[in-house]
Amino acid sequence: MMRLKEPIELLSSSLHAHPRLISPTYTIVNQVPQVKIIVHCKGCLSTKVAVSTKQVLGRRLQNDFKQSKWLFSFRKVHPTLYASKTNDTSSTVPPNTDSENIKPELQDSNGVGPSWKFDQNGHHSERLSLDGESSAILGKDWSAGIFSVDIDNDYCPGQTLLEIHGVDQEGLLFDVTSSFSELGISVQSAEILTKNDQIFDRFVIMDSHTNAAIPKEKWKVIQDSILSRIKKRKFVDTSKDDPFLTEQVSFLTDTLNKVVAQHGQSDVIVAVNTLQKGFEDLRSNQDPRKRAELLRYIDKMEEPMITAVIRIFYLYSSLLNIADEAHSHRQRREQVRASRTGIPLWYASFDHTFRLFKNSGIDSIELQELLSKTEYNPVFTAHPTEARRREILTCLHRIFLLCNDREDPRLSLAQRADLETEIEAELEILWRTDEMRTRRPTVLEEIQTGLDYFRFSLFDAVCTTYRYAENSLHDVYPDSGLVVPSFIKFGSWIGGDRDGNPFVLPETTILASLLQSRLILAEYIRRCRTCQDTLTHSLLVCKVSEELLESLQRDQIVMEKIPAIRHDGALYEQEPYRLKFRVMRHRLEQTLRIINAHLRALGEAGKCDELLIDIEYNIDEIPGLDPKEDAYANEAKFLQDLTIIDKSLRESGDVRLADSKLKDLIRLAETFGFHLCALDVRQESIVHTEATEECMRLLGLAENYSALSESEKVSKIVGALSLPPPVDQIQKLSNKMSESTRRVVDIICACADVMDTISHKAIASYVISMTRQASHVLEVLLLAWISCRGIIEKDSSGKWSSRLMVTPLFETIPDLEHMPAALSVLLENQVYKDIVEASGGVQEVMLGYSDSCKDGGITASAFNLYKAQEVIQSISNNAGVSARIFHGRGGTVGRGAGPTHESILAQPPGSVNGQIKFTEQGEVITYRYGNSETATYELTVGITGLLKASHPTTRPNVAYNPKYFSIMQCMATEAEREYRGLTDETEGFYDYFHEATIVNEISLINIGSRPSRRNSAIRDKSSLRAIPWVFAWAQSRHTLPAWFGVGSGILGYTQNQPERVQELQRMYAEWPFFRTFLSNVQMSLFKASMEIAQEYARLCRNRITEKLVYDLVAHEYNLTKAQFLMVSQQNAVLEDHPFLERSFDTRRKYLDPLNHIQVILLGRRRDPTITDSQKSLWEKPLLRTIKAIASNMRNTG
Repeated sequence: MMRLKEPIELLSSSLHAHPRLISPTYTIVNQVPQVKIIVHCKGCLSTKVAVSTKQVLGRRLQNDFKQSKWLFSFRKVHPTLYASKTNDTSSTVPPNTDSENIKPELQDSNGVGPSWKFDQNGHHSERLSLDGESSAILGKDWSAGIFSVDIDNDYCPGQTLLEIHGVDQEGLLFDVTSSFSELGISVQSAEILTKNDQIFDRFVIMDSHTNAAIPKEKWKVIQDSILSRIKKRKFVDTSKDDPFLTEQVSFLTDTLNKVVAQHGQSDVIVAVNTLQKGFEDLRSNQDPRKRAELLRYIDKMEEPMITAVIRIFYLYSSLLNIADEAHSHRQRREQVRASRTGIPLWYASFDHTFRLFKNSGIDSIELQELLSKTEYNPVFTAHPTEARRREILTCLHRIFLLCNDREDPRLSLAQRADLETEIEAELEILWRTDEMRTRRPTVLEEIQTGLDYFRFSLFDAVCTTYRYAENSLHDVYPDSGLVVPSFIKFGSWIGGDRDGNPFVLPETTILASLLQSRLILAEYIRRCRTCQDTLTHSLLVCKVSEELLESLQRDQIVMEKIPAIRHDGALYEQEPYRLKFRVMRHRLEQTLRIINAHLRALGEAGKCDELLIDIEYNIDEIPGLDPKEDAYANEAKFLQDLTIIDKSLRESGDVRLADSKLKDLIRLAETFGFHLCALDVRQESIVHTEATEECMRLLGLAENYSALSESEKVSKIVGALSLPPPVDQIQKLSNKMSESTRRVVDIICACADVMDTISHKAIASYVISMTRQASHVLEVLLLAWISCRGIIEKDSSGKWSSRLMVTPLFETIPDLEHMPAALSVLLENQVYKDIVEASGGVQEVMLGYSDSCKDGGITASAFNLYKAQEVIQSISNNAGVSARIFHGRGGTVGRGAGPTHESILAQPPGSVNGQIKFTEQGEVITYRYGNSETATYELTVGITGLLKASHPTTRPNVAYNPKYFSIMQCMATEAEREYRGLTDETEGFYDYFHEATIVNEISLINIGSRPSRRNSAIRDKSSLRAIPWVFAWAQSRHTLPAWFGVGSGILGYTQNQPERVQELQRMYAEWPFFRTFLSNVQMSLFKASMEIAQEYARLCRNRITEKLVYDLVAHEYNLTKAQFLMVSQQNAVLEDHPFLERSFDTRRKYLDPLNHIQVILLGRRRDPTITDSQKSLWEKPLLRTIKAIASNMRNTG
């Protein structure tokens, strides 16, 4: 190989001699499959001048570079010129260096090398060194976190130069380019320069709508948007770990070690340290002998020792989760304190969002309209992905609160020591508590776990979220009269989702609704008691409103029934607020007594065997008094009383008191009503079709319903709905129904009972999974009509009434393909449109992320779901019906998960119109809503994402680009072909899946009440639910569902052509959907480990299958990683998220040993030569590894 010094010297001379290039400098960047020579110049190339290879290089230089297989193709690109490499993948060599002497560290495993800068003599200087101007700027002291954003339109005609100076920070470049996307700015070129920790970034930008320079009136909006993102980074030191975080982790792990040692298990600590250090060394130096030595060390451990080691690694990860969460809280608190000096709060805060609105020209009237139509609706599900016991979760919650207290700088040494003693005691409880369930959780236990989040966290978080929104709104829009409505609503599937869960009965749905109501009523009673004790105003020293006095007069009848007031008539006589709250408490207690009576009736009738006899919120009856006499008829009456008190306080000048505890109570009442969260009911379409077939025959409406065509089915059902309900036949009909059909109708009757007993808001949607045809939706309406419970009916004047929203769920890729036709048939039918109007005027459509990903791979799934949202909006707009998309996402990237704010902003323009509904499940609920501060943050970033995405001025402002759609379709097609080639066409793939993962053992760990398989006798994707599919691949460190096919999809489009690569790089910068998609993929790439996956692969019985499948997976992994780095222009995965990178690197200290322990235990359990008793001995430790790995990965399914 030739030395490159002479060509480089000639290149430098030619560039400096060229009349069109002013003060040129250049950088050589090796980025497989291309090599770029980036030429920077302070002058501007004329738009009419073509710079040819010959002009710049000269013939000799051209020939020299061709000999080294570098093909230059200069073209006019301002301010950079690109030189592209041929498909030859040989490494790039810096000047003055022989190719054979290149040090290995100059290249990573994907062929992505460093960038070099050269002086005029071709000598290698520092990486990305700077010219004089840049060096002067970067020579300043930016360490205080000061940043500047300068904008200039004189740099080049028709384009704008934007320069950012400051300190490099975590995710800085990602945030800047995200700002460009939001503001409708296209980046023509960029120069990203770094010296130590200082940055000087230059972007040549244009308005993406006008393709012209940015007008001056928009400069401030751009500057404020970028600075608000950047300044949040002031407190993030990316060069080292946060000392508070490091200390917190050390304290917790050291204290746990102390507890373990005190119980006589010091040898366990030694074993843990040996494994931790050994596998950590292996990551930096792959030594087969060392690996074998560690595996032998594990293999020699007896069952008690290996169990204790697994438990410690599990608890280490749980404590690390606590420390990480506390670290995030600390950073946000510091930013809040700093905001008092004028520094904007973090990106996605209310403060940032409202400032963005104001700077974008949104006035108070427009903003009020947006706020008034906003509805943010997380829906909690009981999908079995929370592997931890409720007892473990509550103990960890207590430790988290104590750790927060321990960080208080005002503590004395004695107080801090006391807190550390308490933490030690809690860690002792944690060590002495078995994390394993002895049986599957019942549905009742799942309901109670779901309710814990409200009690421990969400009641306070909701109030705090509203308060933050109001404070920020008043700061940014002072004296505007803007009002923040109560736009947060919660939903739940826990106790209502019966798809595949035979344990969710009609009575279970009633039970779940009653327990929810009981919890919120008890919370209202508690808070009313607090207000009663606080608002001690006396008529002798202040005035109250006439409305309040009149309401007390009306309450006289109720007062006579309250024992305390009846026995002491003068009680609270001069204290009207206390008296009013006492009456309100009485009425709430009566309402609670009604709920308790229904709970007791369920238990006594034997319909709910799971019902706890000891009702936690039970209160004694008042002798001789029927609770129905004084109970609140509905939440509106309760809110009316609260509003009377609020108005009286404000009119008398007690605004601070009205804005305190009373306002929180009003917020809760507006958010939760008497139902807490609206319950969704879900069942599979085939169940309704079979019930409809039977009912049609029994009613004489159709003898053979299943034989009818789709149009005939629709016609039959619509015709039946127009008839009066069969009230006179219902009893006879019920007697003739099969058990399965009666249960379907009973479910609908249960919905009616809940709405009649608690609130019409207590049931939200009836979700139909596996929907493919319009008749699947209409069948549920027919069954509701048959129930004769007034859920759907038509009066004599022809007016429809409907109390139930029916929501089709499209899950698999074939379902998504059928969706447009099914939805069009529905919304073109006038009867159906009238029913939709009667049920609220909104057609809700649910999209399932999990099954579509399992079916066709992550790329095809993501893009098909994106397109589906656009189709839904188009069809509903054409029909004149409002549509709301219900996002059925899971806990992992492979099931649609990702950061909430970015995920909402990545939705298609127009698909988010002030409302969003989405599922939250399993361990994700714990991580996002387990603690009040975290829940407040999660609610905030979700709501601000919704607000931005709902306004045309602030949503990511990228005009529809058919080219991007065409590119994405090409990638999705190639990626799906690769994915199906692996999962559907590779011989032995499902043998590999069952033998190289823990999928067969998942059902033994008792995560949830629902079975993990649809059909255990079949080995394919269709027989397995999405959660165990994702869970099993994650445990074995393949994480395959979250990335497989992405690399093939990208390569299938680019074909290693530089211009296509550049297209994808622009697409990544400009299209939020594509950027968010790849950003989520990289997280799963980072969690994967092909080295550890290979250890699991060796568990396959067939060596040919092992090698075939593993090689296919590993090849696609390496390809996907390389293609991602090329498109994102990063040097390493998670380079733009260093905190996440460090956090997961820390977890690997626990995770890598656990994976190797699991592999050994799997081998023992599956060893045909050992006895059943020996297998049983190792089963429980094996199951513990599943929980421990799930905790370290921070997700299961």
